[in-house]
Amino acid sequence: MPKIVDRPQRRREIAEALLRLIAREGIETVSVRTVAAEAGLSPGAVQKYFSTREELFHFAFDLTSEHIERRWMKVPQDHLLTMLRALVAEALPLDDQRRAEVIVILAFTARAAVLPHWAHHLRHGYGFLREQTTDFLDQAQRQGHIRDDLDAGRLADIVMALTDGFAQHLLQAEPGSELHRRLLGSLELALTELLTPRAAE
Repeated sequence: MPKIVDRPQRRREIAEALLRLIAREGIETVSVRTVAAEAGLSPGAVQKYFSTREELFHFAFDLTSEHIERRWMKVPQDHLLTMLRALVAEALPLDDQRRAEVIVILAFTARAAVLPHWAHHLRHGYGFLREQTTDFLDQAQRQGHIRDDLDAGRLADIVMALTDGFAQHLLQAEPGSELHRRLLGSLELALTELLTPRAAE
């Protein structure tokens, strides 16, 4: 009998191979051939699931969002400001997995600047992320854990911009280096200054 292949699972395995390859060797090494080798498949087998490199990047981009959301679900319940710091950390390149995810997101963002269909896909992903972040911040405001003098949506925009900006800088910093520690400390300071409840005047 012919072997039954779980097509969705195989697509995920190929995309995971792409992420490992990027984390280890960089995005410039990505091709159908190199991803196939990383996944233990032939180039022809990969092309049965992803006809183009761009299609593979689309899927990998969606997979990074799924990974981040899954890690968010595992963040321990705590003071909501403490939880927010942990949620932000899950989107930073602090290990090989998250580093690869940030690189994929940046590559997708660069393409989205000149390709309308990529831009549409990116806006959809960020829109969903902004909605989740806004809901979390709104809850934190109602419970008195963060400042409530700014709209939760405005705060979400700032938190996401800070996260994206620091993620890019952290890609250039050697883990454990003085620069790496300084960047993480600066992000912590920015989040604290931004979100700490204001004393009533």
